[in-house]
Amino acid sequence: MAAKKTITVPIQGMTCAACSSRIEKVLNKTDGVHASVNLAMEKATVEFDEAQLNIADVVNKIEKAGFKVPTTKLELEIDGMTCAACSSRIEKVVGKMDGVESI
Repeated sequence: MAAKKTITVPIQGMTCAACSSRIEKVLNKTDGVHASVNLAMEKATVEFDEAQLNIADVVNKIEKAGFKVPTTKLELEIDGMTCAACSSRIEKVVGKMDGVESI
């Protein structure tokens, strides 16, 4: 059985109930997805089957429906790295984390 994952996605550009309904319809018509959109909180809670799609797929569906999913750039200072293998290991681990687009 495939693993189910639940995420909360911020959404910009919703101005009315029709907007949130549109996003719910787009997401819920996708196999393996159950979504609930909260207009007031400007977010969607999405449960999906990781065997069928990933977070990027969910974001793409929302953006294709005409809405924006904001991203955040995060810079970290990491002490204790002494060689290229250290940075390589960190890149490998962080790169596998949900929501990380690039390192």
